[in-house]
Amino acid sequence: MTATQTITIELPKPLYNQLQRAAELARQPVADVIQKSLSHSLPPLLEDIPAEYQADVYPILQMDVENLQQEVRRIFLAARWTRYEALLEKKKQTALTEAEEAELEAVRREADVLMFRKGYAAVLLKRQGYRPPSPDELPKIQ
Repeated sequence: MTATQTITIELPKPLYNQLQRAAELARQPVADVIQKSLSHSLPPLLEDIPAEYQADVYPILQMDVENLQQEVRRIFLAARWTRYEALLEKKKQTALTEAEEAELEAVRREADVLMFRKGYAAVLLKRQGYRPPSPDELPKIQ
């Protein structure tokens, strides 16, 4: 059984009435409705992201909806992707130079940061009631 913590909060009467009505319709206790609502509305913890990327993702928490939507639509430049693939292919064939290894790591990290930021922005938008764009609605690599 999961440990629980009891808290007392003051709610405006209309909000409490809404919770009570939702609980009645769901045939659940008000406390269960509140618990489920909170679990679906709280943003994911930054600690859930690997430590090496947290500083890059943290600014997402401060963004407004417009900036979150822009973040979700950011793309990885085709030239960078092509270079990444070329370095990976070369690495399969032969050893990379120290400079190439560093470049490969930098491009990989750049792609990872972009994906973590986009994903986190999408989750925050969804938690605020916005529908993140579908894959077909996202811009393509240029």
